[in-house]
Amino acid sequence: MSEPHLQEPQPGFFTLFTFFFGISAVTIGGGYVMVPVIQRAVEKRGWLAEDDFYDLFATAQSVPGPLALNTAVFVGRRLAGIRGFTAALLGILLPPFASIIALTAVLDVIGEWPVVKGFLEGAFAVVPGLTAALAFNMIKKRRWTPIRAVLTVAGALAITLSATWAVPVFFSVVAVSWLAERKAA
Repeated sequence: MSEPHLQEPQPGFFTLFTFFFGISAVTIGGGYVMVPVIQRAVEKRGWLAEDDFYDLFATAQSVPGPLALNTAVFVGRRLAGIRGFTAALLGILLPPFASIIALTAVLDVIGEWPVVKGFLEGAFAVVPGLTAALAFNMIKKRRWTPIRAVLTVAGALAITLSATWAVPVFFSVVAVSWLAERKAA
């Protein structure tokens, strides 16, 4: 007789705080760099399934605010309620806040050193690749239907062409897509 698969216990405040603090402290490049790191780490620990993470990430993109922070607090909230939300918020915010305070004091002095300048330029060059990898994974994992494909292309085109009306068009695209999916289901 085989033993039933035991699910890992959900993390508490301190575990989530140190988890998000560690990610925030070592990643450079903002949300588009941090989100794939968060995704792989929560999946590896068995805290969230890939589809659940993508649902939270989609929600995080739909609200105003920094992408990494939004994603972290949605993940934290899902894993440990308000304590998880608070742990994720503090864990994500404290490292950059402290870093900005510290770097501001020394960047004027070391900013033009060749090794520092090269490091910063190299870190910046990685961001488009990580962004493309995240987008590719999301597209690949999506359960595509003809209506979903049409709505995605039409929505992307509408948002791209809307210029200064991008925000209201975005929310309109979300509403129309949601209604169309509900009607199709």
